[in-house]
Amino acid sequence: MKFVLILLFILFPAVLTGQVIPSETEPEGGFSTDPRVGSYYQVFPLAGYTSDWGLFGGGFIQRINYGVHVFPFLSNAKADVIFSTNGTLLSSAEYERIRTFGSSIRSRIEFIGERQLRGHYFGIGNETVYSDERYEDGFFYYENREIYISYQARRKVGEFGNRGMLDSFLKTSFSNVNGVVRGEESLFEEEQPGGFGENRVLKVGIGLVADSRDSEFMPTRGLRYQAGFNTTVPVFSNDFSYSDLSLEMRHFFHLFGNVVLAHKFEAEHIIGDAPFWDYAVIGTQLGLRGYHLHRFRGNSSLLNIVELRTWLFSMFDEKIRFGAQAFWDSGRVFSNLDNSSVFSDWNHTYGVGGALSLFNPDFFVRGDVGFSNETYRVYFGAGYIF
Repeated sequence: MKFVLILLFILFPAVLTGQVIPSETEPEGGFSTDPRVGSYYQVFPLAGYTSDWGLFGGGFIQRINYGVHVFPFLSNAKADVIFSTNGTLLSSAEYERIRTFGSSIRSRIEFIGERQLRGHYFGIGNETVYSDERYEDGFFYYENREIYISYQARRKVGEFGNRGMLDSFLKTSFSNVNGVVRGEESLFEEEQPGGFGENRVLKVGIGLVADSRDSEFMPTRGLRYQAGFNTTVPVFSNDFSYSDLSLEMRHFFHLFGNVVLAHKFEAEHIIGDAPFWDYAVIGTQLGLRGYHLHRFRGNSSLLNIVELRTWLFSMFDEKIRFGAQAFWDSGRVFSNLDNSSVFSDWNHTYGVGGALSLFNPDFFVRGDVGFSNETYRVYFGAGYIF
């Protein structure tokens, strides 16, 4: 309970300090009837204390440049950083541009850098054993040091439905991960899974995206499908050789009033010998919310999310809006040690949350609390998880 009370007390008042500043830019790109033009900024400072991190500070910043007559935006940049007195550092940055150097290529660059003193390793498989006592003793902890860089280029190749588009994409990513034993007795030290110690992986991939949503930030109807294939390449001393297949399907239905039903199904399958840190993983803020971070790892995973979303009321001519959501997450992983039946041994979580939109409907923050049969978790982030 201590973790939840402190997190809510610190983060949600901090959100109110966010601000938006418009500025003009030159026209570029296609056509849109969206009245927003120019650049908008939003900043959220963070500070507080948790038993995992100790005293921490940091912040989140996002900038959307709509350009003029560009849909859904010209560029979108966001970054966040958290650092703590116990040596934990979490940082990420992302930049996406619809028209790269004036071309029809949509580019996305992502960077993650972290040193996490309490990374989680619960073993491999869907039926790994958990206990509160061993968790509190640090048995499931290890130190994770990670650098991840990726670049994705998308281009339209056709139409999808009446108003959607079909894109193809190419992607390359580089990971340098060092899993370190913390010193005390731990499951990570006992099992020493593949990927133990420092390893590097370079991957390339291809895929397709079909998208007919009415909004990328706050969709109320339409769908988005994505399929991808990634594989390691034998250069730069790759420490592993493997590939992965992924499929994601999102559906959005406007029910009545401001109520939206959002659904996501996701599947992933690993082919070959992958490091434990690049296994199919569920139990994060993006799915199976309510379990400890990275609770389940396997060669394959299935994840299903159903979420009801609504905006409850607004203030100051809808410049500030307050919303709520309720969700049910289900999923499981597969390994050589698990029951292979697709429809058995699924893990379930449920929860509720709130949303706050400031000055621009594309800028909003979200807080969720998820419950599982093992524990509960509190999450905070910008925008919906899908």
